[in-house]
Amino acid sequence: MLGSLPGTIGDDLRAGARPAPACGTAPVQFVDVFPNTPDRKIDLFPAALESSAPAGLYRYQADPATDRHPLTLISPASERTISSTLGELPRPDVKLTMHPDDAAARGLADTDLVRVFNDLGEVHCTLAIARVVRPGTVSLPKGLWRRSTRNGFTGTVLVPDALTDLGGGACFNDARVQVASLATA
Repeated sequence: MLGSLPGTIGDDLRAGARPAPACGTAPVQFVDVFPNTPDRKIDLFPAALESSAPAGLYRYQADPATDRHPLTLISPASERTISSTLGELPRPDVKLTMHPDDAAARGLADTDLVRVFNDLGEVHCTLAIARVVRPGTVSLPKGLWRRSTRNGFTGTVLVPDALTDLGGGACFNDARVQVASLATA
């Protein structure tokens, strides 16, 4: 790996010396540093990537929502956690945020106890109705600890283990769910 580093960086590291950056200490893109492509230009539509994508690069893919699980679950960072690292800090009751139209269609009211579920699992928590999320979307904060919810599960129980078509990354934002009152469960 050291042999593939630019300039003398690999040799400097082997010798225990502080490596000198190959392009100086204040490189400027497209003046000192260029993309690692044959023509040293950015390629916004590479043919190899286009051919490796099952549906093609930058192509519309239908929403994977179903009648049973019509809502998209998102799990943004909150003012308390960007990951579970700080989850031990005291936090208010965890709430699932839902648009008023979606709540009305399900007969749900603000502060109801709800279950967010799909075929993979379910999370029990309090509902917060707000227009801050779009219709068809529900939001449960990320970085929760199991003790943060009423049944000891977090949003990760609802996320499929599928991988993205390019790069093999996690499909965290492809979780489709339904929400129902715990009182009727």
